[in-house]
Amino acid sequence: MEIENDGLLGAWNISADGSVEAIGWESLDDPTPINGWRWVHLHRDGPRAQAWLLEGATPPDTLAWALMAEDTRPRYTEIEGKGLLMLRGVNLNEGAEPEDMVSVRMFIDTSWIVTVSMRRLAAIAAIAELCHAGRAPASPAAFVEQLVQELHLRVEPVIDELEEIIETHELHALSDTEPPDARTRTAFTDARQDAVMIRRYIAPQSATLRHLSRHPPHWLPSGELLSEEAEAFERIVEDLDNIRERAAVLRDEMTARMTERQNSIMLVLSVVSVIFLPIAFVTGLLGMNVAGMPLTETPSGFLIISGILLVMASASAMLVWWLLKR
Repeated sequence: MEIENDGLLGAWNISADGSVEAIGWESLDDPTPINGWRWVHLHRDGPRAQAWLLEGATPPDTLAWALMAEDTRPRYTEIEGKGLLMLRGVNLNEGAEPEDMVSVRMFIDTSWIVTVSMRRLAAIAAIAELCHAGRAPASPAAFVEQLVQELHLRVEPVIDELEEIIETHELHALSDTEPPDARTRTAFTDARQDAVMIRRYIAPQSATLRHLSRHPPHWLPSGELLSEEAEAFERIVEDLDNIRERAAVLRDEMTARMTERQNSIMLVLSVVSVIFLPIAFVTGLLGMNVAGMPLTETPSGFLIISGILLVMASASAMLVWWLLKR
């Protein structure tokens, strides 16, 4: 995400009557609308954005440092009566991998929300479009609820795609007798790794939403909607666990197929070696350049030796066949 306007990606005053006013740097420290609230969206690496976070009165200094943390994990904390909420969303930016999840850090109060991110997050962009259209959430609580819904809507198609990949490989594993090719193994491995990486953040995010729904902070009148979203994220965690378990079984099946194929190849090579080992011994023995070699003066010596070698090869083959049948 490009750093524009010194890190100010957007700021809006949302009034009690539902009207939305876009504002700039010069208005960020003005009083918030009466019975309304203000949303400020910043790029973490913007120089002026960092200065405003650290030197301004909103948010408190302790929360400002947390908003600019290098790495974050979904959680909710209250400091000095103000809320700090950190969430993650799948990365739907062009050329990015969905499992490389984007962090959004939020300072929340009854009349303020400050969001900070390092990359574009589709869920935040969707709410920004609502603000541009004059349909902003009515309160900071409604903003959080809308954001959680947007995150949920965007992660589900990614999970469905991972399930389809695993299901496709399961069908191939059950129907094909040959071991999987390199492309199949790579696609399966990527899907399994994606599930593990997404679960890393979805699981604590689900727990965070469940905590907020059971213990609503002062800025959240009711945790009912977040309770539903927490349930939805818990189902996603269960789906990811199911994908990992199915992937483990499928991996074992792939390994067994490849081991079986390798054993078959080694068996063929061993059979060929057993059949031709006596022949190689005799031909090597007769190839010695010493006196007294048999049949050297006999016109039909070659045919006799060839017949002996054929009998030895046939006997070796019959011995191998008998051993394999046992």
